[in-house]
Amino acid sequence: MKIESLGLIEIKGYLGAVAAADAALKTADVTLLNAEVIKGGQTTIQLVGDVAAVKVAVEAGSVVAENLNCLISSHVIPRMAQDTAEMVMASVEAKKKNKEAKKEVKQEIVVEEIEIKEELKVEETPTSKIPKIDLKKSESKKVTKPKKK
Repeated sequence: MKIESLGLIEIKGYLGAVAAADAALKTADVTLLNAEVIKGGQTTIQLVGDVAAVKVAVEAGSVVAENLNCLISSHVIPRMAQDTAEMVMASVEAKKKNKEAKKEVKQEIVVEEIEIKEELKVEETPTSKIPKIDLKKSESKKVTKPKKK
């Protein structure tokens, strides 16, 4: 992809980024190259196209972001140097490869059956063998133990 001009809009918050990108893309014939989210809620929107279209789009996105009180800065690089364009494209390609690699990672689910070799026996104690406790006598501290047979 040949990049003629690059427009950058830095914005605080996701809402401002979406609104600014929407306004920029609706205003001029530009392409959204990347929307890079940086720590702290800052987002950089990268737009490409011909010089005039990018200038108009960046201005429109900046106005919307400024109205939402979340514009940090904006800038247009007309007729970018080849090395700068390669740097920008390398960053975008690396991001795409990272997304594809995440999609390819599959987790294998292992189901293992365990055979129970020993069964537990449940013994019931008859109620006649359970000691009776008088709850009305709060002074009684004597603990009765069942008699061994």
